Amino acid sequence: MENPIPPQTPKNHLEPIWQGTVKALQTLLILAKIVIPVTFVLVALQQLGWLERVAGLFSPFLNLFGLPGEAALPLLLGFFVNIYAAMGAIAVLQLSPREITVIALMILTCHALLMESPVLKFTGLPPVTSVLLRIGGAFFFGFLLNLAYILLGG
Repeated sequence: MENPIPPQTPKNHLEPIWQGTVKALQTLLILAKIVIPVTFVLVALQQLGWLERVAGLFSPFLNLFGLPGEAALPLLLGFFVNIYAAMGAIAVLQLSPREITVIALMILTCHALLMESPVLKFTGLPPVTSVLLRIGGAFFFGFLLNLAYILLGG
């Protein structure tokens, strides 16, 4: 009786490793195209003093979530661009782990609105309703997490 499974050659064993490496490098390039420009823009805004102005405008509102005014930039990027742009902004700012956790929760609740809201339209949910629910949910959950940190001493 003949063996139905052909013998594996070393090339066959290395093929998945090669494919995985190529996909990882492609993903790295995509992320770099987002994160690097965002980082440069934020550093430029910081050097020009504009980051402090934006922070001053948003600071009273973001204090409700235990966040500094500078957190407005990663939140806006996460809400309207994508999570990776927000990560680039977070990396530039000097935020505590607690602040990063609150921002992450808010962004994961409401991210990429411009891209996902039209898609949600196909489910029967009007885009305006989708946007309001997601933004409202992000602020509600951010407020609750901040409250939990306050009550639990975090």
